[in-house]
Amino acid sequence: MDPVSLLITVAIAAWAAQIGMSFLQIRAFKRMIQAMSDKGKVKIGRTRSRWKARTIIVLVEADNGVIIDAKVLNGVTVFARPKTVPVLIGHSYPFDNNTVRGLTKGVIEALEVAFQTE
Repeated sequence: MDPVSLLITVAIAAWAAQIGMSFLQIRAFKRMIQAMSDKGKVKIGRTRSRWKARTIIVLVEADNGVIIDAKVLNGVTVFARPKTVPVLIGHSYPFDNNTVRGLTKGVIEALEVAFQTE
C-alpha cells in the first residue's frame, strides 16, 4: 500500500471513529435528559460561541422554582461527559453572586440562556 492510500485509509477510519463516538455521546446525553425529566421541569442552556468549547447546562427545576439537579457538559472532544454542579442545587433563579462565583464564564452564559424567557 502506497503512502497516499494509507493516509486516506487512516483519515477515513478516524472520521468513522469520530462519528461513532459522537453517537455514543449524544445517546448518553439523551438518556441523562430523560432521567432528569422525571424529576421536574428541565431547562437547557448552551453557550453561543462558535469558536470556543461549547458548554451545555441542564437544570431540573421543582414547582417552587428551586433547582433540584444540575449537570454541565463542556469540552471540545467527544470524550466530554456530564458532571453534576452541586453549587446550584437548592438555589433558585436569579442566583446571587456567591452562588455563581466559582463557575466558569461558559457555565454562567449557559445559565443565562437556560433562564431566558421565550
